[in-house]
Amino acid sequence: MTEAKRPSYHHGDLPAALLRSARQLLETGGISTLKLRAITRHAGVSATAAAPHFGSLSGLLSALAAQGFLELASVMAPEHAPTPRDVALAYVRFAIASPGLFTLMFRSDAIDRQDPALRAASERAFARLAGLSAEAAPEARAATMIALWGKVHGVAVLATDGLLGGIAAESGAQTLDRLLEQVFR
Repeated sequence: MTEAKRPSYHHGDLPAALLRSARQLLETGGISTLKLRAITRHAGVSATAAAPHFGSLSGLLSALAAQGFLELASVMAPEHAPTPRDVALAYVRFAIASPGLFTLMFRSDAIDRQDPALRAASERAFARLAGLSAEAAPEARAATMIALWGKVHGVAVLATDGLLGGIAAESGAQTLDRLLEQVFR
């Protein structure tokens, strides 16, 4: 075949396509489905196509986690979550909406926490959370932040693991969202 007749394959934005594929696999099958071959196959490219862009599976998953932290920071931004209560609710609702991504974001065994883009994205999200402890005395801010983050993150993990639905029904809150609003009054 001559060059002119050979069907050319141009993916467009391959890094974005690989990240989309990884996210789809993550949300439908969980972290155990995130293998480089599965992701590239899902994206419709060769198994080696991800290497120039991400280097390894850890690089690709770190980029995906960075995306997650940027999305989390966005939903916790003042225009979306103007009060500390709104920030806490946004955090938990993000986890519920994207449980696979949320789980990946905190899996040190799957991602490279030293990756510069991941560090910057996670710092951006945690800066939003830091607002939860802004009213604490300066010497107590760190401890207050850890306690508040623990509460918000713990509730998010319970929610993504499906452990709050029964409590919502039993408490009379009727829905998980109403229960969450009561938790973060």
